[in-house]
Amino acid sequence: MKQYSSILPVAGSIRLPRVGTALALALLLGTTACAKKPLESAGAPAPAAATTSATPAAVSGLVGFAAENGGTTGGAGGRTVAATTLAELTEYAKSKEPLIITIAGTISGGTEGASVRVASNKTLLGVGKTGFLEGVGLTISDQRNIIVQNLRFTMSTVTNTKINDEKRPQLAVNDGDCITIQGTSQNLWFDHCEFFNLDPATQTNQDLYDGLIDAKGASAYITISWNYFHDHHKAHLIGNSDKDAGDRKVTFHHNYYRNIHERVPVYRFGTGHVFNNYYQHVYGTGINSRMEACLRVEQNYFEDSKDPLTTKNSSVPGKWDVAGNLYAGSKGSQPTTSTCSFQPPYQYSSVLNEAAQVKQIVLQGAGVGKL
Repeated sequence: MKQYSSILPVAGSIRLPRVGTALALALLLGTTACAKKPLESAGAPAPAAATTSATPAAVSGLVGFAAENGGTTGGAGGRTVAATTLAELTEYAKSKEPLIITIAGTISGGTEGASVRVASNKTLLGVGKTGFLEGVGLTISDQRNIIVQNLRFTMSTVTNTKINDEKRPQLAVNDGDCITIQGTSQNLWFDHCEFFNLDPATQTNQDLYDGLIDAKGASAYITISWNYFHDHHKAHLIGNSDKDAGDRKVTFHHNYYRNIHERVPVYRFGTGHVFNNYYQHVYGTGINSRMEACLRVEQNYFEDSKDPLTTKNSSVPGKWDVAGNLYAGSKGSQPTTSTCSFQPPYQYSSVLNEAAQVKQIVLQGAGVGKL
């Protein structure tokens, strides 16, 4: 798999009043993706389309914590099967054998919604640009070695709700999440997918749809890369309470976040790595480090965002190790000084881009249909 040429980190951070500078083009890194036709906000660009194949990305394309702890290969070495219905997807996903499960069209959970449990040693792979889980959430509980690529996800078609602890309606299926990770799940890679619900400006209940990808408990060694997350309140909860102590070891890189209210991510305890992501109109809070988490936050591009990097809402603050982030037309907490030190244990210099290049690179490469 082709990767971008190595570009070394830039010390400090950059602030620009508005974006308008021509950004350098870069070669596109192939990987994988997920979602349905986006509900576009006025004037906001969607990632450009590209060709793809129905073959999983080479393992060499994996960068980050999911490449540690023995690595992540999904269903490699197992049969390739096609899921065309919810029943088929459910049976294949829970199988004990390694499988590459291809999804070429829409699999719907209907207005009631559905939750599919994914067992160890699986690859869920969208074909072309049309693999779509509509109202179908995934649960990964006490499992390992799973890849989800090139699929589109939404829970916005589900109407089955319950009243949660905050006295607000919340989806009754899959805890309202597109993907729930829990227990001792390890070595998980979510790549080149698309996740969305409804524009928070018009769907104002922040709890109706919960997380796009959430992780709690002893889950660890996770990479979230080259995805397109948009039109949603709360993107990622890493650690579901101030008592959910653990070092979940999550890498976020080359993701596109647009029209998200908050949690990109919220991260409690342990260490994490957030690099080369493009944030556009994240208007509540951005990356929120809490409960003594130490996050390496480097060479991200924040545009029209509020509090791009902060620590809020926990009794114990979190910390960050910052390098080379670019803040364009943003406001609030935009730190340029580190409060902790964390060096990720893996090599990633070959895919690390300068912050000024990140917007164009991520718009070209994130989302479905770009393997």
